[in-house]
Amino acid sequence: MSETQKSKNNFLRFLTKILRNRNILIFLVFFIISTFLWFLNAINKEYTTDLSLPYKIENLPQNMSLAEENDAELIVSVSGHGYNLLREEIEKIKLPLVIDIKSKKAPVKIHNNPQNNTQSFILTNDISKRVNKRFGDNIKLVKISPDTIFFNVVQTYSKKLKVTPKIIYTAEKDYIINGDIIVKPDSITVYGDKGIIDTISAVYTESTELGTIGKNKIHSLNIKYINNIRYSKSSVLIDIPLEKYTETYLKIPIQPINCPDNLKTRLMPSIVDVSFKVPLSIFEDISISDFTASIDFNDIQNQEAEVTVNSTRSELIITAIKPISIKIISTQTEDSND
Repeated sequence: MSETQKSKNNFLRFLTKILRNRNILIFLVFFIISTFLWFLNAINKEYTTDLSLPYKIENLPQNMSLAEENDAELIVSVSGHGYNLLREEIEKIKLPLVIDIKSKKAPVKIHNNPQNNTQSFILTNDISKRVNKRFGDNIKLVKISPDTIFFNVVQTYSKKLKVTPKIIYTAEKDYIINGDIIVKPDSITVYGDKGIIDTISAVYTESTELGTIGKNKIHSLNIKYINNIRYSKSSVLIDIPLEKYTETYLKIPIQPINCPDNLKTRLMPSIVDVSFKVPLSIFEDISISDFTASIDFNDIQNQEAEVTVNSTRSELIITAIKPISIKIISTQTEDSND
């Protein structure tokens, strides 16, 4: 038998003796009851204690930024019944107190330190109401230490920049994009240290997968943040102009380019079939003038050249060209033989 098993058996024998001894069992029961009653009486009394309350400062004036993250804590003296204080001690107030400088309900006044022009401070007396609210009606706020919160600040510069959306999406079957993606607002203002601001040329949204979309839809995208930079907007709206399309084709005449003056050319064929997708809203407006088809004499090989087709309208998507190459018959003009 192992030592562990022996110890377990000895403990079970000891426990059995206690349970069989009526006097010991009665003593244990009364001891537990009296301890419980003492505990209830103790937590029903009023006590004063100190609690640690982390805080963070937000929404400074636009021309001011924190020089560094503030991870300090306030020491808050509170009084109340033992069970209320016990609850606070157990919870340990994990979430920091947010000191919102621009709060409409309880704005906080910032004071400049006359002895240090890079330092400001706020008085904890100005935030006593929000601290008291944090603990509720059952706990009374006695004192906040320290009475002054100092923090280092730097002058903030600003720049208005275009917002570039970063999105991944797939258009539903029979849908096509018709126009540019609209961003609202298309520009936002960024605030920060001049050295950082000067290196930023655009604002980007967080990369977002929209999945498969069909009709015109408006999506909200969050701005991708850069450390130590503040933004006038935290998100923007984008409108992706998708609409249904149809597919059709037109016969487009081929134009030769870079053709020598002393050559007479014949293209076989001289017309190319161009298949393309077109939004239904502009279908009636499309004509052969919206396309150009050409062959370049500098690219001729074995009397053949590849046809290049372009559209002058961004809404049109070319899907096929037939034929993709043509034959060229060239003869010298009579003037070249003189």
